[in-house]
Amino acid sequence: MKKNQSISLVLLLALFIPISFTSCDIKSSGLKPSTGKTNELLVVTNSKADWNSLMGNEIKQFFGQDQLGLPQPESMFSMAQVSEPGFSEMFKTHHNIFIVDVNPEYDEPILETRKDLWASPQRVIKLTVPTEDQFYTEFAENKEAFLEFFNANERRRVSLAFDAIEDHSFRNNLIDNFDISMRFPKSFYVASQTENFIWLRREAERFSQSVFVFVYPYNEMTAFDPIEIVRVQDSVTKKHIPGPSEGSFMKISMFEPPVTKQIEFNSAFAVEMRGLWEVEGDFMGGPFISYTTVDERYNRVVTIVGYVYNPGWEKNDLLRQVEAILHTYKYPELEEEK
Repeated sequence: MKKNQSISLVLLLALFIPISFTSCDIKSSGLKPSTGKTNELLVVTNSKADWNSLMGNEIKQFFGQDQLGLPQPESMFSMAQVSEPGFSEMFKTHHNIFIVDVNPEYDEPILETRKDLWASPQRVIKLTVPTEDQFYTEFAENKEAFLEFFNANERRRVSLAFDAIEDHSFRNNLIDNFDISMRFPKSFYVASQTENFIWLRREAERFSQSVFVFVYPYNEMTAFDPIEIVRVQDSVTKKHIPGPSEGSFMKISMFEPPVTKQIEFNSAFAVEMRGLWEVEGDFMGGPFISYTTVDERYNRVVTIVGYVYNPGWEKNDLLRQVEAILHTYKYPELEEEK
């Protein structure tokens, strides 16, 4: 799309991004399986977008920033880079691709984003700008949307992998007892369950991953207050998730208070919380992520929490896996056909 055909970046964002977020997975397209490591981003640059310049540093610093809510520094994304002439078919199967094209033949910035373009699951974003100066402006305005695209693709990639080894008994249990649906791989087991609470765990030799869900009546908007979320979650874990020593129990660590943000989750308002958990009376701890929302069908609050224990080792990839499980949450009547 050259000079007289260019479309403004703002218009493309308005028309294209919502479609991209809601488009369906390609299940019978004949596309190759996507490649690349977990939480890895391939950046493609041309001769006018020097990877070792300030532009390259801007990309590295943003996508390589530390993931919130971890006990030690770990980057959101690791990055690999290839120049445009070397962007061969081999690289086009990568699951996350960010293309930067500085091209003076264009009059205006152009954003293109595609799902499952050369492989599946895949997210490709291409930002074309006439000058390097315009890159900084457009990248600053849109980088959070770019990040969410790539994060969503990472969750989808993990979820699709887990679908192949799903234990349907967990989903049936949640539907029968809580009237919600979530998908879990076979490596998990139910550690504890009551009328309003369920705790599922995966125990490996070096690490463990857990998800728990609890519900309670919705009375007022304070349910979304971060202080109230912490208070209620701590009361639940004190009762239901004991530590290894007598009298010990799990709770949210306030040494570094958790970070919250408001999001749309399961087509409803929710509060996402990321932070650290610890065991009162013992020395265990690690990262967690939670979503608190209202189930209007029953006028109740639903909180789903995923957490990881992997002392001495990196945790971001393991947390990404439980985050993907949390994002399978939905009402049974909305469950998509496979």
